[in-house]
Amino acid sequence: MLGFLLSRLVSGLIAIVSVSALVFWLIRTVPTSPALLVLGADAGDTVVAAFEAKYGLDQPILQQYATWIWRALTRFDFGQSYISGRPITTEIALTLPVTLELIVVSMTLCLLISIPLGTLSAFRPGSILDHAARAIAVIGVSTPGFWLGLVLILILSVRLGWFPPGDLPPVSQGIAAHAHSIVLPAFCLAIYYTAIISRMTRSSILEVLNQDYVRTAVAMGLPKSRVRLIYVLRNAMIPIVSVVAMSCGYMFGWAIVVEQVFNIPGVCRALLAGIFSRDYNLVLAAVLVITVAFVLLNILADVLYRVLNPRLSW
Repeated sequence: MLGFLLSRLVSGLIAIVSVSALVFWLIRTVPTSPALLVLGADAGDTVVAAFEAKYGLDQPILQQYATWIWRALTRFDFGQSYISGRPITTEIALTLPVTLELIVVSMTLCLLISIPLGTLSAFRPGSILDHAARAIAVIGVSTPGFWLGLVLILILSVRLGWFPPGDLPPVSQGIAAHAHSIVLPAFCLAIYYTAIISRMTRSSILEVLNQDYVRTAVAMGLPKSRVRLIYVLRNAMIPIVSVVAMSCGYMFGWAIVVEQVFNIPGVCRALLAGIFSRDYNLVLAAVLVITVAFVLLNILADVLYRVLNPRLSW
């Protein structure tokens, strides 16, 4: 087990460094210097040179990247913001918990709906419930997240006043107000993956139900409830674990849209703001944090995959 974890951590570290290096290089290929974007096009050469020297932009690109990635991985130092001059680490520390909370709540809501819905649909194929679940899945996959968010704000917030139209107050201002504000964005983020995971659950359970050992267990007189709970559901969860882990990673991408629509101060919204303002250090830090989260989720999925399937070696 230790060898497996070490190999996965090494491969994950290689992926993190590769992604960060690619993004770092792409940012540096932009012809306009960040100094001109921050100081203005009329800034003199002396001022531009001083700005580039302050942030290390006058060094070779390989040296810039080596310095940045070493500080990021060893000291969690992502440099300073070109716009505000504040440490990027402070910005990440303030925004990352918000996005993680949104993703955790969204995935929890997704699993509470998709797993039971897919399970009931698989155990009753061709029923009204099965057709209704299929229709829900088609609608969930086909509905754009930004459009759904705007529609929910218009109907449930502006017209009915059931939920706040945006923003996410901190827990210090009240747990009830905080929970009330996260309902709509969490639903918008969860609806797509609810559709995906529910259909994946249905397909996986139907595949397990058609296995010989399941039919043998039923023929031997074992109760159907025991067969479904012990033999079917456990084996059907194996591919679903991988899908859930990948979905959690992809949620960081969808969270950019949701956080922007609902004005949530998360790390994905900070990434978008950094792109618009050409705050490259903020963009690099946000991409690195999201990549690390994606890698860790995949490692966790691999571990759970082997826990559920003892036939796989560590």
